[in-house]
Amino acid sequence: MHRLTPSFPRRFLLGLAGMASFSALALDLPNPPQPEAQALVKRFQADYARIKADPNYFKPPAAPMAMPCDVPQRDLYQPLGLFLAIPEEAEKIRLMSRKQLRDMGMDPEAAAMPTKYSNIRITPIKASCKDGKLDGETEFLVQFDTLMENINNMLIGEKKVKMTMRMQSQQASRHFQVFKDGKLQVTESLVVTQQALRNETLYDDAQMAQMMEKSKVPDAPEPQVVVLYTNFQAGQTTSFTVSMAPKITGGLFGVNVNFQQQLDSQFTTGLNGPVNKMTMYKNDKFFMSSETPMKNGTSHGEQVQVQENYLKASGMRLDQMPGMETARLVTVNGVEMLETRTCFIQGVLTKAMACPKD
Repeated sequence: MHRLTPSFPRRFLLGLAGMASFSALALDLPNPPQPEAQALVKRFQADYARIKADPNYFKPPAAPMAMPCDVPQRDLYQPLGLFLAIPEEAEKIRLMSRKQLRDMGMDPEAAAMPTKYSNIRITPIKASCKDGKLDGETEFLVQFDTLMENINNMLIGEKKVKMTMRMQSQQASRHFQVFKDGKLQVTESLVVTQQALRNETLYDDAQMAQMMEKSKVPDAPEPQVVVLYTNFQAGQTTSFTVSMAPKITGGLFGVNVNFQQQLDSQFTTGLNGPVNKMTMYKNDKFFMSSETPMKNGTSHGEQVQVQENYLKASGMRLDQMPGMETARLVTVNGVEMLETRTCFIQGVLTKAMACPKD
């Protein structure tokens, strides 16, 4: 597997003396069968230990460097994950969403409002320019807040209740990338993100608000951390997400919620090839996999997906669930799972009797 130079970003793996021990992190790591995936698990283990050992990892330096040259907003926003913070790009997505809803015979007003970005701060930690353009290995700290709102009207008897769902986040990311002549290069990259999420649902009816308050799930007590490795040339992405997952149980006066640390790992290959393969683990347990044939960059053919048998907990059978006519039970590592098969033609989900194999 192609690697970056030892100083970038694999310098994470160097100088680990004095770091918090791996056992103290208490992560249940997956053990995928592929050697490349196993190597990434070990790399994440070392990287995450360093991240947790540095209380200032997601904070700007006390004396930050200045941007080495004047970079146009679009040329900086796109590689740093701020594409939708560009107003004209957000407007394109909004119009596209409305069109898709109209094409499906649905109300275009139901389209979610575009994500609103605020407090955007980009701090160069390592960057250089050549001929007035970014060039070489770079490291940027990117901080911003987002707000997503979705408004729906519900009919409760003869009463119409307005429901506003608000999803807010505070995000800080460290981007390790390579530029040449101002353009992001097709090489490895590493993005480490800390994200604090806050969700709330508002009702314009006091009785409804009071009733729903009893079943409200509190926000996670700690922000989640996502470590994303991308190998563009190999067509691979691997992400590890450490979060506090809620465990919900019913109580006499509402819900009881206990938060437990959880590691979600996702390994994706074949982004440039004929078959896209994705495997997910929840802690050290296999959770889901899919194989999707690709053609001209879109899904084309029969997608096979294996996932946790979510019906088992509720005691439901496959024949009791609409849309599960092609599903069957399979066993993976001694665990009963659900296998489903769906057909895509040029990126569109269809119910074709004969799915294309080209």
